[in-house]
Amino acid sequence: MNLDQARIVAEEYFNGGHPIDRPREVAIHPFRDGFVAWVREPEPDDPSVLPDTAGGGCVVIDAATGEVAIRPLLSPETVAEQWPGRSPR
Repeated sequence: MNLDQARIVAEEYFNGGHPIDRPREVAIHPFRDGFVAWVREPEPDDPSVLPDTAGGGCVVIDAATGEVAIRPLLSPETVAEQWPGRSPR
């Protein structure tokens, strides 16, 4: 799985049930064993208004298998470090 393939999987995952006319922007962080992907939320017009989604998550796409695993939304580097399939450096 390469970055372009991972982006397609992530966009399909996050936009699958979302209206076509308002697709969510997906961000991807590649790491040795895969890709961390999450929805990039737009900056709010009014910072005092709560976001539409609270407690969101991210996914890890395994580079070898293409398997998608849901993870808590932490920094992409932290999620990559905690990935169980991570190869030793």
